[in-house]
Amino acid sequence: MISLVFIVVFVLCFAIAVMYVLIGHEMANNYKDNFFRLYLYYLIAFNVFSVYAIWGQIGIQTLLTTVQNTGEIEELIGTFISILGTPFLIISMVMFIQMGFALIDGSKKNNTLYLFLILLLLVPIIVGAFYFENKESTLSIESVPFYIVVLVFCIEFIQMLVFVGIVIKYIKKVRRESQKIIWRFAILLFVGLVLRGVSLIFYFVELWALAPLILLYFLSHLMALWYLRGQSDNLFKPISAERPNTMKKNQLYQKYGITAREREVIEQLCLGKTNQQIADTLFISLQTVKDHTHRIYNKVGINSRMKLVQMIND
Repeated sequence: MISLVFIVVFVLCFAIAVMYVLIGHEMANNYKDNFFRLYLYYLIAFNVFSVYAIWGQIGIQTLLTTVQNTGEIEELIGTFISILGTPFLIISMVMFIQMGFALIDGSKKNNTLYLFLILLLLVPIIVGAFYFENKESTLSIESVPFYIVVLVFCIEFIQMLVFVGIVIKYIKKVRRESQKIIWRFAILLFVGLVLRGVSLIFYFVELWALAPLILLYFLSHLMALWYLRGQSDNLFKPISAERPNTMKKNQLYQKYGITAREREVIEQLCLGKTNQQIADTLFISLQTVKDHTHRIYNKVGINSRMKLVQMIND
């Protein structure tokens, strides 16, 4: 029964990771801001590391229990797998720091490398602390994922302090309305980090509790990502058609049977207006704009503003 639960949770975790990447990709295609590209790279690197480190550990340890081996072999293989996942963790560290600078338009080129080196120096310290604490004992299938999550949590906590520090330093550069959104986004990022930390407290209660705790770990990014997705129009400028070609637009209208109202929406999209701005301009509701946009994308066979703009630009 427990094995079945772990299989179901693994599928759910993988689906959640894919969903994060798809949402990040959607936002990167709809807005020209560099922040979304960095956020997408961060989501990819972090989730690849999480799937690889946590579920890879569980899979290898489960496999080793079916064959004859010593505790030293299990520990050696588990450590080796963790080391192989380190590049993804390092990439996520770099992307997260750059996200902070990009979010408030700071001078990230002069600061990112310095801050990253500090974080990178802390990694072997944390790893060494866990090694010396547990060198006399063999890590079991239950404990290995625990120490992986603790290590990532420690690194994330340091990253979060750096991220908040960047926001505090440069927040006055953005509009007052945007400041509220940025602070709420940062708070939700911190709440997600707390959820990952809280899950560690109950980690060793029962083996059956491990699966839902890992699921909570993967779900913890959802609040911040979903909030930013809903507030993106108020914080960033959507992609616009910089070189619109009238002939291409007319061909698109005729080929895909675009209605008169949908044409008006496309014209506004090409100007780089947000959904709310389009609604105000055309005197329709925000939901109507979203419905028109969804139908346009379905007719043309695309899923983002970027692809629509590419079809219309010279």
